[in-house]
Amino acid sequence: MTRYLASALLFATACQTYDFEPVTPIAISQTTQTRNVVARNLKPNLMILVDKSGSMNAPLNASMPSCGMCSGASCPATCPTRISELRTAMNQFLTTSSTVARMGLAFFPKGEDTTFSPTGCAPTREIAVDLPAPSTSDTDTAPLVMNATTVNQRIQSLGSAIPVTGGTPTAGALTFLGSYAGLLDDRDNRQDFVLLLTDGLPNCNPANPLSCSSMPPPPSNLCTLGNNCVGQYCRAGFLDKDGVVTAVQQLRSRNVSTIVVGFGADFASPEALDVLNSMADVGGFGRKCPNGTNAECGSNNTCLATKFCQKQFYAAANATELATALADIQNLIGSGDPCLFSLSDKPTDDRFLAVIINGQTTTKGPNTWSLLPTGAVQFAGPLCDRVKTSTTAEPLKVEFRIVSTL
Repeated sequence: MTRYLASALLFATACQTYDFEPVTPIAISQTTQTRNVVARNLKPNLMILVDKSGSMNAPLNASMPSCGMCSGASCPATCPTRISELRTAMNQFLTTSSTVARMGLAFFPKGEDTTFSPTGCAPTREIAVDLPAPSTSDTDTAPLVMNATTVNQRIQSLGSAIPVTGGTPTAGALTFLGSYAGLLDDRDNRQDFVLLLTDGLPNCNPANPLSCSSMPPPPSNLCTLGNNCVGQYCRAGFLDKDGVVTAVQQLRSRNVSTIVVGFGADFASPEALDVLNSMADVGGFGRKCPNGTNAECGSNNTCLATKFCQKQFYAAANATELATALADIQNLIGSGDPCLFSLSDKPTDDRFLAVIINGQTTTKGPNTWSLLPTGAVQFAGPLCDRVKTSTTAEPLKVEFRIVSTL
């Protein structure tokens, strides 16, 4: 009997219970950025699209004693306006960074145009400064400097020789650039960008589904003209979010990325944040903060729990902030180092980054690649040499695969 009891006790003590702590699954996503590298000393195309609507004449700070009720050229030098601050920042950028890209220029709206009512709502139908002629080498930087100088001269004429007036037909202007041959040349050899500088909400869409005659009527906060979306502005005055997002998407489908800069104070409203964030996101340059810090989003910006910045676009309230935004953009589109690759999505750790060269994964190392604190990827040694010697006949296909948690 004792033997049976001992066996029973042994069996009983061999059975144990375990408490398992539930684990929440981690959601992950992967993004892939592909570059066809052909001697990356070839500069990107940068078409600068400038908003010259009437609101650009407004003072940056209307409460300044020197401003009063002034507008544009009537404002004294002690009362900076949006257009004067834009001229200041662009002058600095175009004189110090003239060789960072092949630059061109377009303005919107076109201005006086009787083909579309109301006057001043017509999008641009011409290029103010063409991109430099196609070339297979950028070793001669003289054409780049010349174009940047011409672009600067035209921008400095805003408010004097070039009137600053009208509405904000952003969608029409972007659609026009989508048919511009200069952005479609050398697409295998160069990256193409549109740099949009705008202070206001997009409107002026003659096909806008929002209208004062819509039933039910649109919310009043979607009228970009206060309470004046009536008469000839019944449709043109309403916010054109769908039209402008579609135009950015169409550019992206042609491998043209759009970098959005909100200038002035109009982007502070919830409606403005919504539309400019949407444009930045589909344009390929929505600002993110993968490490969860506000510093990654820039000044006066916040990193949200989603690891997207509250302002996904580049926000600038004055010339100094615009100059800072332009410097950041310059680093993003190219530093002049053919072996330095800036990424629109920045990995938090090189363990979550795969670098694939012509279909083969390349491990990190002192003679291959490394991830810099800025989120850019630096090629070195023989791998860098392969970049520098790549040609149209023997291009280098570079893929960056980034895994991130959601």
